[in-house]
Amino acid sequence: MRSPVFLVMLVCIVAGVPDTGSVAFAQSTAAEMLEKARARSRDMEELKSVLNGPDQNMRLATFDVMVNSDDDAMRQIAIDAGLASADPLLQSMAFKSVVLGMERITLSLEIDKSQPKELQEAAQKYLASKGDVYHIPIIGTDHDSGVFTIYSSYTGQINGLELNFKYNHDLGTLSLVDEATMKGPIKVYSGGYCGFIATARLR
Repeated sequence: MRSPVFLVMLVCIVAGVPDTGSVAFAQSTAAEMLEKARARSRDMEELKSVLNGPDQNMRLATFDVMVNSDDDAMRQIAIDAGLASADPLLQSMAFKSVVLGMERITLSLEIDKSQPKELQEAAQKYLASKGDVYHIPIIGTDHDSGVFTIYSSYTGQINGLELNFKYNHDLGTLSLVDEATMKGPIKVYSGGYCGFIATARLR
């Protein structure tokens, strides 16, 4: 693996930096780059420590600052830590942030075996004709209320660790089950209602 000094020197050569003092310049630049990297690493570790710390107010305030920053890495760290948190409030904030950041929710459908046989048969016909992938488009969001617009007057909403939606005649409730997945029952209208268990990946 090439050293940072070598890489900076290579950049200098390509950019046409004069040879005189190029080694010293490269060493200085590499040292500055490494110090910035170390400082950023320390900042990230400190923020992660606060997100996992004992003070809930600090956890929530830190999450809010990070997730609303212009730094993609900071936002991702906040969401990852929030979804994995044992604090339900922090987890719900992360859940809302990640869902409202999506352009669409893609669900994978399986037949709900708890429904009557005739409805299971109707669900099987639906899968045979339309497949097991179901999309919920998100065309607008209100972060404060947790409401997202699907189409026209059809909306969904994040309440804690649950997502409820109504789309045309279809409706459902999905709950966060782990750091990367939500799952729950939905009813799809196709000449009559049939039920499915839907699973969606958050990441």
